[in-house]
Amino acid sequence: MPLPRRALLGASLALPALGARAQAWPNRPIRIIVPSVTGGFDNYARLKTPRLSEILGVPVVVENRPGANGNIGMQEVQRSAPDGHTILFAAIGSLSINVSVYRGMPLDPVEDLAAVACPVTSPMVWVANPESGPRSLGELVERARVAPGKLDYALPSAGTINHLIVEGFKLRHGLDIPAVPYRGTPPAQLDVVAGRVPVMVDSLGAGWGHISAGRLRPLAVTSRDRSPRAPEVPTAIELGLDQTDYVAWYAYMAPKATPPELVATLNAAINRVALDEAYVARLAEMGAGTQAMTPGGAARLHAGRAAEVGRHRPGGEGRGGVAGRGERSPPAIPAACLSSRPCRA
Repeated sequence: MPLPRRALLGASLALPALGARAQAWPNRPIRIIVPSVTGGFDNYARLKTPRLSEILGVPVVVENRPGANGNIGMQEVQRSAPDGHTILFAAIGSLSINVSVYRGMPLDPVEDLAAVACPVTSPMVWVANPESGPRSLGELVERARVAPGKLDYALPSAGTINHLIVEGFKLRHGLDIPAVPYRGTPPAQLDVVAGRVPVMVDSLGAGWGHISAGRLRPLAVTSRDRSPRAPEVPTAIELGLDQTDYVAWYAYMAPKATPPELVATLNAAINRVALDEAYVARLAEMGAGTQAMTPGGAARLHAGRAAEVGRHRPGGEGRGGVAGRGERSPPAIPAACLSSRPCRA
């Protein structure tokens, strides 16, 4: 559960005491490993680093380690010394979805990493090229029905929340919309902007620059409520085209054996930035939101989402969909759609 403001202020005031119990920490730069390409959700972490550096008294740097939908970067953090100097900033796909869609996962993020904080959320949004793409989500459905297999969508990475939303949508409506896979969000965005691929699902925060400049047309957000940043954009739920409330979240994790006092210190610092008016305003401009969670609250969120996805994993006993935050689940994602090849469900 998010922390109430009074509790968060108390945690911020306790930061020096927590640091004292952690003795000499930090005594060198803190590395934040982001398991994705530059120019995606790493921007959320980069916005935080100047203030974190001020609070913690050492440089805080972001390093991108893309690959395998976050598995490579997560493994680097898992193998790092549990001394609070190397932490992870990752998305819901890596932390709660990978274990259900990748065979032979090298780690279980819920079991093999320590939750620190979950400060950023963002609704997802269907976007299209303004010239060649559909003008509405309803038109997307009609175009896909008239010409099966002819309307592609750009896929930043297999197994992401973007992927689950589209594949569930396809099966809910009986559509054949092939996936065109990319190595991350920026190249996928650029091909939709250029008209090489007509549509994609993006996070509102990551895609806001293109949307606000008119380079991408927003068709519908995937959250239950409209976004305050784009109140004119309808939700897929209100259009009657989906039933699940999808919101992406982004969290900090540490090596499993990191001492609780270091986790608490990091949590207090991260949540303190979450109260910073400039940071809150900047994220709001991007269509994203902030929240403050205890390490325990973040851990429960990760475990709950992983269990929810696992109940509906492709080929699993609970076949019937990958659930977001809604009461009902869309249909299950075909295993073929989790490969690196263009997917035709």
